[in-house]
Amino acid sequence: MSRRFWSSRSPAWRITITLTRSPRAHLPQWRLLSTQSSVEHVRVRCASSGEITVSLHNISKHDTSTPLVVFIPPFSQAGPDYAITPLPSCFHDYPVAVINYRWQAPEGDGDDRPAIPLQWPTPLHDVNFGYSWITANLGSAGNGAAGPRPAYVYGSYLGASLAAGLALTESHVPARPRPMTVRGLIAHNGIYNWTTFLPDHPIHRLRTKSRSRGRKHGLLIPSASIDDRPVEEGGIFTELKRQTPGLFANPSNLFDPFASACLFFHSANLHVPEDFTTPLSASAPLLNPDLTAAIDALANGRPPFPSPTSSPSTASTTSEEEAAAAAETEEEEEEETASTLLSKAALLAKQLKPPRKGYLIFPPRDSTLRLPHALFLYDQPSPSTTTTTTTGPAPTPPRTRRRAGAGVANRAPRNSFRAQAADLAGLMLRSLDMHELRARRAAPWEWEGEAGGADCADWAGADLGGGGAGDEEDARRRAMERRVQSFEIASAAAGGGGGGGGEGSLGGLGRDGEEVVAEWLRERIDEDFGEEVMGVDG
Repeated sequence: MSRRFWSSRSPAWRITITLTRSPRAHLPQWRLLSTQSSVEHVRVRCASSGEITVSLHNISKHDTSTPLVVFIPPFSQAGPDYAITPLPSCFHDYPVAVINYRWQAPEGDGDDRPAIPLQWPTPLHDVNFGYSWITANLGSAGNGAAGPRPAYVYGSYLGASLAAGLALTESHVPARPRPMTVRGLIAHNGIYNWTTFLPDHPIHRLRTKSRSRGRKHGLLIPSASIDDRPVEEGGIFTELKRQTPGLFANPSNLFDPFASACLFFHSANLHVPEDFTTPLSASAPLLNPDLTAAIDALANGRPPFPSPTSSPSTASTTSEEEAAAAAETEEEEEEETASTLLSKAALLAKQLKPPRKGYLIFPPRDSTLRLPHALFLYDQPSPSTTTTTTTGPAPTPPRTRRRAGAGVANRAPRNSFRAQAADLAGLMLRSLDMHELRARRAAPWEWEGEAGGADCADWAGADLGGGGAGDEEDARRRAMERRVQSFEIASAAAGGGGGGGGEGSLGGLGRDGEEVVAEWLRERIDEDFGEEVMGVDG
């Protein structure tokens, strides 16, 4: 069944058979592990942090101008039981490079623990080293190509967090001499803001909704409705939350935007806690009045506690050595007391006033980064994991904007794969609307020849053609929907259609998800490259 998301004026998909030499000629400095049919495995050094394996699928069948899929597995690929990660069937016709990163909780105690910790940020470094190797050895540099090789990044679960960080920071404007640039992101069931798992995050607070209950004598009578939706989705989502303390070395790692991609677009609206489970309100008792008075004394330049005075008779009988020792001890006690007071005062300030969320400009105005095309997928919730049920006809083209509270969404958990995708997609749409599209409208000549021009063709045409505010708004909306899309798919693990290939026991994308990805990828490549695209070797 074919499914198109929108009408396209671009030419039909073209298949071109190309014969190229094997990429082994590009790998002299790396260790080739094995060759199995069209799959090759290469070891890549990660500086002093050991090595990872990059698996290459169908590389020898394609020229370096063919778009490349960078596949980031759903979970860690470390350990002696390493096995080839199965690819979804929608990628079988493309050249694919799999970055087998390491990311798992430490095992054993003391001397039994591995020398290289596999917690965050090790997976980030692994992905960066893997992508650097891919760009250096599979990019278009030195091959006389017109520009960088286009890459599309795919990831699911833990891999989706890594894929989002990679795509958002490597989607540069295509220009020489850059060998590769990311053109699109496909993320399935990802966590894009790990700070939502911390107890102080606002998502865990009961929020009161005010609404009119009725009219009496012409006056609206307000009523309070508590937002009693489930806080979190069950199943694998809750399991990822449970494993958070093992995946990250300390809570501050959750605030890294390369792990929590939403934090590229706004600051965190909570303080960094001391641990993963204790809220700030329970971290330490509030300051007692004596300590509060001592803080006031410090603020006014006075010592926190008055020094005890010595009588003349006592001073006359004290030796000089004892006096010096007593003075030294007194100074140490005062320093320790002041340090403790400052620590408690800082904690009190955090308890009384959490930080406000502030929006950031991303990508930065003076950078060559552009937001990539993005497709966010999330599984339909099953009755066993949440109170929300979703039934109905086959999926329809994705809508990046939904009315709040429409349908069954008003009972969806506040924190879920759906909510995570909606947050990041919404932030990307906001950035497009407030920054890129406005800049294109103000100075279109500065954006000529850049990637994504097809996305904004309708926008510019409506603006310059005098079609009216309605046409301009429709064109702007279409341009945004083409760049950032969200799609709910049937869960393959729950019997949602199966499909060829997958991602382990979780069931992968399933038939429905693979159809969506295949169609989206064809649309993107066809619109971006048209006749220049190189196809697959049949």
